[in-house]
Amino acid sequence: MAHVIPTYKPGKAEHDISTGVIRSIFQELLTLHFDEFLQGTLGSLHNISRGAVLMSIFAGLLGILWTQIPELPLFAFAWIVGTMPIWVPATAVGGAWKAWVWYNRSRFIATRKPVLLEVKMPRELVRSPRAMEVALAHLWASQGTTTYFHRIWLGQCYPFFSLEMASFGGEVHFYVWTWEIQRRVVEATLYAQYPEIELVETEDYAAKFKYDRKKHAGYCTEWRYEPRNDAYPIKTYVDFELEKDPKEEYKIDPLAQVLEYIGSIKSDEQIWIQIIISYCADKRRKPGGRWFETESRYEGIMKDETIKIRKEGVGETEGEENQWKRYVRIQYYKQTEQIRSIERNMSKHPFKVGMRGVYMSTVKGWNPSTYYPMRWIWRPFGNVQWMNQLRPRRWHNPFDYPYQDWRDMRWDLHTERALDAYQRRAFFHAPYLHPHNMMSTEVIATLWHPPSSGIKTPGLERTPAKKAQPPPNLPK
Repeated sequence: MAHVIPTYKPGKAEHDISTGVIRSIFQELLTLHFDEFLQGTLGSLHNISRGAVLMSIFAGLLGILWTQIPELPLFAFAWIVGTMPIWVPATAVGGAWKAWVWYNRSRFIATRKPVLLEVKMPRELVRSPRAMEVALAHLWASQGTTTYFHRIWLGQCYPFFSLEMASFGGEVHFYVWTWEIQRRVVEATLYAQYPEIELVETEDYAAKFKYDRKKHAGYCTEWRYEPRNDAYPIKTYVDFELEKDPKEEYKIDPLAQVLEYIGSIKSDEQIWIQIIISYCADKRRKPGGRWFETESRYEGIMKDETIKIRKEGVGETEGEENQWKRYVRIQYYKQTEQIRSIERNMSKHPFKVGMRGVYMSTVKGWNPSTYYPMRWIWRPFGNVQWMNQLRPRRWHNPFDYPYQDWRDMRWDLHTERALDAYQRRAFFHAPYLHPHNMMSTEVIATLWHPPSSGIKTPGLERTPAKKAQPPPNLPK
C-alpha cells in the first residue's frame, strides 16, 4: 500500500436510517419510481452505483435465459459470426472515421507549443472586474475551424486558455496558460485593460511536479453548475456592485475569500485552481423548426427559461389552486431577479468553461480540514435558492464508503489521472473530454481577475514599483 488515507474522506456524510427514510424507500418501490430509488436510496444513502445495480439485474436475467437455452454461449456465438457481413463493415467504417478525427485533433493540439505567463500584480490596482470582462471578450474568437477541411482533415479546433491560481505553501500566484501563437493576443488584451500588471513567462509548475504515491497525498475535484442548467448564472460582480467602481474600502469582492483561503495553507501544502475557457459554438435543434434548423444552445436555453419564469408569474399553471396568480400584477422579487440576471448574461459572449482544483501535500502533512473547504471554495459566489452554485464533482468526491476503494488503489489512480488532465489543460478534447458549462464573460471575470489593492491577502505578492511607459520624445 502506498500510503494510508485517513478514515475521514471528502464527501463523508452521516445518514441516519430514520422512519422517514424507510417510508420513502417503500414509497419509491410501490410507486415504481425505480430511477429515484437507484439514484436516491441506493446512490445517496448507500453509495451503490446505478451501473452495479443494472449489472446485477442483467446477470440475473442472463442466468434465467441460460436455463431456457442450454447452449446459450454457442447460440450467441453463431449469431455473431453469422451476422458479421452486416455489422462488421458499418462498425469498421464508423470506428475508422472516429479514430481518424481523434488522431488529427490530437496531433494538432500536440504540435501547439504551450506557454505559461505569470501575472505580476502592482501594489496599486483599482480596476473592477469589468475590465477583465472586456479583456475576455477579445478572446472570444472562432478562429481555426472555418471550413470542414480545417476541422476534419487538419484537425484544427478553437484555441483554449487556462486562467489559473496557485498557492505554494501560502504563496499565491496568478497565471494564464495559452498557446505560443496566441501569446501576443493574450498580452495585448490584458495590458490594454491592466497596464499596471506585468506578464512574465515562467516554468510550468504543474508539468514539473512529479507525483509519488509514497511521498504525496492528493485530493482533486471539478466544479460544475448545480442545481439548475446553464441559463442560471452564479452571483457576479454586478450583484456585488463592483461594476460601480466604489472606493477600495467599500469594495466587497468574493475573490478575496478565495485568495485568503489558499494563502493560509501550510508550507508543505499546495492548492491549484484551473479555469479553462474556449469559444462556445454549441448548437441545438430549433424548437418548432424544421429538422435541419438549429440555433445557439446558449441563447436557446436562456429564452426557454425566461418564458418559463414569466408563465409562472402570470399563473399559466395547472390546477385551480394556482389560478389566483392570473390576477397578480406584480412579479415576485425572485422572478424579477432571475429574468434580469439571465437576460443580462445572455447579452454577453459565451464560453465553454471547465473548472478543476488540486490539493497536494506530503503524506505526513495530509490535512482533511484543508481540502474539504476547497471543495466549496466558490460558495460565496453561489445562489442555490433560485440561481446556481459551483458544486464539486468527479475524481475524489464520490469516495464515501470504505468498500468503494480497497487499499486506496482507486484513490491513487484518480490522483494520477487528475494531475495528468491538469498538466495537459485538457477538458474539451481527448483524452479528457469532461462535462462542462457555458458561462458568460461576466461570470468568468467574477471568478478570475487581477485583484485590486483592496484585497490584502498576505500571500499575494505585489511588485513594489509602479511601471510606466518611457517618454515618446526620447531620441532613438
